[in-house]
Amino acid sequence: MNPQNLSAAATQLIDTFGSTAHQVITAYRHGGERLADALEQRWKRALKESSPQLTPEVRKNAAHAQQVFSGYYARGLALSADGAETVVDTLVGAAKIAAERASAFAQAGLRKTA
Repeated sequence: MNPQNLSAAATQLIDTFGSTAHQVITAYRHGGERLADALEQRWKRALKESSPQLTPEVRKNAAHAQQVFSGYYARGLALSADGAETVVDTLVGAAKIAAERASAFAQAGLRKTA
């Protein structure tokens, strides 16, 4: 196979991998956000049901705790998804460079043998 054709095929495969990986990361992010919303609603329902048995201070502390937990979760989700995107972009870039260099090396070898 011609090194240029092989390089083009490898680059297309690498681009497809990068695109698919970004789609998976987006799905992870959206799933995490949906989970956070579901947990927040569940917490609020539980707090509302138990509210008559709690003092105002305990209700206030429980509501504040939920906000703090949600904030940490949201930051952790964003940090992990952003980090994964950085890793994918780095790997895709490095793989493209490697494919280009391998193609150039193969072409140089073909010129020497021709």
